[in-house]
Formats: sequence, structure tokens, C-alpha cells
Amino acid sequence: MEILLEIGMEEIPARFLKDTLKNIENYIKKEFKDKRIKYSNLKTYGTPRRLILNINEVSLKQDDFTETNIGPSKKVAFDDAGEPTKACLGFVKSQGIDVKDLEIIDTEKGEYIGVKKHIAGVETKELIPNILKECILNINFKKSMKWGTKKLRFARPIRWILAMMNDELINFEIEGIKTELKSFGHRFFGSEFKVESIEDYFKKIKENNVIIDIEERKNKIVESIKSKCTKIGEKVLLDEELLDEVTNLVEYPYPIVGRFNSEFLEVPQEVLIITMQVHQRYFPILDENGKLLPKFVVIRNGIEDSENVKKGNEKVIGARLSDARFFFNEDLKRTLDSFVEDLKNVVYQKDLGTIYEKVERNKELAKYLLEKLDIKEIEENILRTVHLSKADLVSNMIGEKEYTKLQGFMGKVYAEKAGEDKEVALGIEEHYYPRYQGDKLPTTLEGALTGIVDKIDTLVGCFGVGLIPTGSKDPYALRRATLGIINVILNSKLNINLLDLVNKSLDIYEKKNILKSTREEVLIKVKEFIKQRIINVFTDLKYSKDFVNAIVEVDFKNIIEIESKLKALVTISKNDNFDDIINLVKRIENIAKNYQNTEVKEELLIEEKEKELYNYTEKIKIDVKENLESTDYNNYFDIILNSKGIINEFFNNVMVMEKDENIKNNRLALLKSIYNEFSKVADLKYIE
Repeated sequence: MEILLEIGMEEIPARFLKDTLKNIENYIKKEFKDKRIKYSNLKTYGTPRRLILNINEVSLKQDDFTETNIGPSKKVAFDDAGEPTKACLGFVKSQGIDVKDLEIIDTEKGEYIGVKKHIAGVETKELIPNILKECILNINFKKSMKWGTKKLRFARPIRWILAMMNDELINFEIEGIKTELKSFGHRFFGSEFKVESIEDYFKKIKENNVIIDIEERKNKIVESIKSKCTKIGEKVLLDEELLDEVTNLVEYPYPIVGRFNSEFLEVPQEVLIITMQVHQRYFPILDENGKLLPKFVVIRNGIEDSENVKKGNEKVIGARLSDARFFFNEDLKRTLDSFVEDLKNVVYQKDLGTIYEKVERNKELAKYLLEKLDIKEIEENILRTVHLSKADLVSNMIGEKEYTKLQGFMGKVYAEKAGEDKEVALGIEEHYYPRYQGDKLPTTLEGALTGIVDKIDTLVGCFGVGLIPTGSKDPYALRRATLGIINVILNSKLNINLLDLVNKSLDIYEKKNILKSTREEVLIKVKEFIKQRIINVFTDLKYSKDFVNAIVEVDFKNIIEIESKLKALVTISKNDNFDDIINLVKRIENIAKNYQNTEVKEELLIEEKEKELYNYTEKIKIDVKENLESTDYNNYFDIILNSKGIINEFFNNVMVMEKDENIKNNRLALLKSIYNEFSKVADLKYIE
């Protein structure tokens, strides 16, 4: 048996389509599973005007089901004479059975009375109408609406519902909209048609110029652009996000090449590209060197070329590009420093002040960081980059909210036009990197350090005034900012003490009396937040999570050192004795975990093997200190690995829990002492 559902409606926003189809798929899969209906394949299709569900080889009836209901325990259900108690009779009555129908069922908790009921499956066709109706009623949209006098909320008004089981109509109704064996083709290049079977639907919908498969529409756009829209040496810039959006704006795509006045090319091509992509959903055309040509591709929702559509879009883009050129030229009449002054009038966040105040805090952090890193030669460049980093936010290009995607980039362009150092200009753009997962990272120290102090200020400030991410809500993108800090440090190999930087930021906020919680409370929360992001970054880099946990539980202030420690731990873990030494260390930890004293009294050392372990421990303390000071983590872990024999000898020959309290405590102190040496880089008990 095959099922088809098509929900016809006014055009829904492109961004809704894929999520809505996934919503339908998940709902139906759950319902079929809960109702024990088998099927072989389920597929969804969609256009802005219709949502389609197709299910193949649906079973004719539900699977039969045996239900087991457990009652009271056998001891409670029957008295000493074997007669049913009130508890037993109450259970029997609730199940609508006789005492003789009861079974004794073995469970983990013992013997209980119970009853097994065989429930025969009903025919699928009796269940399907309500399942499909409820599926429609339960579709969730980010935004929905009501229309007319109807109570149903949907993304856009529903105009028709086609529902079929093989070649028969599935009858149901939603607020006056009855299912029918008919559908509609393309709004302009199709017509209403009757549907005689599911096979007939797929044939006629194509004849009526609707491509219902999203991937097929997407591929048609790409192929038709390649075959119809470019000459030799030209390339259409196919942004994947825009391609997905355009695919879900049309039912049948047809590409048309338009042109604009080449005079607009005096504006930076990134501005023109953003204008075409974001505002008009056009695909720009580049030459073989990546330079923008005065041409674009617009995807028409139709089956043929149209001169009117071409001219209309050319007229619209001309007006858009005129605005962009005007904004750009007006901005060039001003200095970047004058833009910085205007930041005094732009509120960053009501408790954290203006963007100008944020920049001033960033400068103070940058001076501290430069001193710690001992970078003198580019200090002036770094501070200039910080000073100008937010200037373009009040430019016409960005401030008018038309080109917000270009923040940073426009700052770079204006800095170049003003004659700023090229590293400063590039740093202004790069301090926003990475903007999303997988984005590029800064190539300059100017961009890296400016970005780090900017993100640290944001993180500490938001936590300081209680703007802490919860669940999926993170309005100030603190997770992304923290991941950015970590990835930039790793990429730029910066030897930064992250917690010192956090504390310096707290100093600045505390001095300005901005914190709404105690400094200690904010620090604890920020540290935990950073630690979790560090774990995420290194596990994403394919390091074992237990290795990462073992290291960050000891110390996570220096990202570069964490990476070095992890590499050393990975290397040593390949040794045949690694598992044995880990188990020995865990044994030491289990024995001595509640004992804090590490002062060992030599006069209380009686057994030869505990004396040997003591002498060994005193010796490796020197070696451990030297290795940690020189950050030679490979040698450090070698020390631990080479301790297997002497620790085994100790456990094989010495009773730790001696009856004499003094001797016992001395041995615990010895174990605690060696455990502490073994835990200065990684807490090995976390390693599985």
C-alpha cells in the first residue's frame, strides 16, 4: 500500500521549507512506530507552494501486540492460605479479568502477579486519516499566522489538501478544507488537475512544470547556470547558502543574465556582491581572475526567458548599487577617528556602556597583554588596530543596517583609503575572525590580539552583569566568542595565560563598579565556561575526551601548553605499559584520596620496599620540577611510565593499612606524595 499527502498553500518563506519537511518526517515516523505500522520507505518533497509526503509499502494492518501489566508482588497478592488479598482483587478488577487469568511473572525484584493481553492490530486505513490530519495540525513553524475566521495557525494559508491511499481518497477535513483528488501545477505555467493515482500525480505535477524534489531543483539551477549564463573565462559565484535559499523560492527555476552599469565597479566588489546576494538574491559573475563583472544571474520562477523580468531586475539592482555607491563615497569624506568619536553615542549594552567604552576597555586589556607577551615592535600597531576596530559600525555602509555582513571589511577598506598601516587595516577586518565554525582565522598579530581582547571583554562583561547563556539562548554569542579565543590562540601559537587575562578584565570591570555579582562568583562561572569550550575544541581536534579531561582538570590556563601535554600523553599512551601504570595510579588514588598529608617521616619507614619507594619519590621530585620548568612533557610522562616496577614492588610487599596508626598514616602520606607528582600535568584517574 502507498500513501501520498500534499498540502497546498500560499508561498511559505524559503527558510521554513527544509525544517518543515523534517518536522513532517519525524512526526510520521514516530506515529507509525507508536502505532506499529510498518513501511519500507518514507520521503518528503517540497516547494514554496506545497509540502509532500510519500510512503511506500505500508502494511495493511498494525502488528499484533502482547501487553503485559504487572500488579502487586505474589506475597502481597495472596495470603498464607493462598487466597487472593484485597490488593489482588483490586488489580483483577482494574484489568477486567478473573483471578484464574492471572500469571506469576518473574522480575528483577522477584515474583509478581500480572496479566498478558493479546491486542490484535487494526487495519491501517482506519488509522491513516487521523494520523495525517494530526500531522498537519502539529507542524511547527518559527512564525505562523491565522487567516479569515479559521483558528488553525500555519506558516501561510492552506488552499488544498490532496491525500491518497493507492488510488483512493483519504477523507478528512481541517477547518472546512476537505481532502480532494486534485492538485495544482505551477502558479503561472501550470493548471489545476485531477489525480487518478499516486503514479498519476508524479507524472502530472512534472507536466505542470513543478519540480518537487529539492535536490533536483538545486541541481537544475547549477546546471542551467553553467550551460546558459557564462562565456569563456567567466564564472558564476555560487554561494551555497544563497543557492539553498533560491532553490526554495521557486517551483521551476530558469536563470536569466542581467547587467548593471560598469561605473559601479569603482565601489569595492565585496559591497556589490553583498548587495546582489543579500538584497536581491542574485548570483554575481566573475572573470577568470575573480574580478567582478557588471553582470549577474537572477533565477526566475518560470520555464522560459523573459525580457520584462530581465529589465525589471536590472532597474532594481541599479537603484540598489546607487545607494551603495552613495554610502561609500559619503563615508570616504570622513576620518576613521571621527567615527570612533561617534561610538560614544552607540550603546553596546545598557549595563556595559557604549561601544566607545568597550574599545577603551579593550585598549587597557591589550596593553596588559602586550606587556605579558613582551611584544614591543608592533605595540603601536596593535593599539591602533584596537582603537579603530569598531569605527566602521557607525559608517553609512554599516550603520544604515544595509551591509552589516561587511563590518570589519569596510573598516579595512576605509583604513587603507586613509593610509593606515596595511597590517592595521587587515587587523581591523580579521579581529572578527572566526565568525562561525570553520571560518578563517587571523593571519596578523594585529587581528589575533585585537580579537582576543575584544572577545575576553565581551565574555567577562556579559557574565559580570548576568548575561549568561542558557540552553540554546546565547544572544551575545559567548560560546562562539570563547571558541574563537581558543582557536585563535592555537592558530597563532600565542603563549597567553588565559586566566590572567580574565582576571585583568575583571580588574577593569571591578574598578568601574560594573559587576553585578562578586568577583569570585563571576570568575568561577567564566572559568567553567572556558574550560568546557576548551574540552570541545580539543575533542573536535580528535583528541580522546578522557585525555582532555585529565589535563584540563589540573590546569587549563595556557592553551598551547594543553596541546603540548596532549601530544605527549597520546605518545606515551601507545606504550605497552600505559594501561598498567594508569591502573596503578588509580589504585594509589583510591587508597589515598581522603588523605591530604604528604609529609613522610623516614623513621617510620620499616619495610625495605617502602624505603625504596620513598627514595625514588624524592629523586623524581627533582626530575619532575625540571621537566615542568622546561615544558618537557614527554620526559615527564616517561617518569610515570617507568615507575611501574617500583610501585608494584611496594604493593606486593607492603601492607598500607597497617594496624599501627602512625605507620599506616606514614604510608598513606608516601602514596599521596607520589600521586601528587604524577598529577601535576594530568589527573590520570580520568583516563579510561
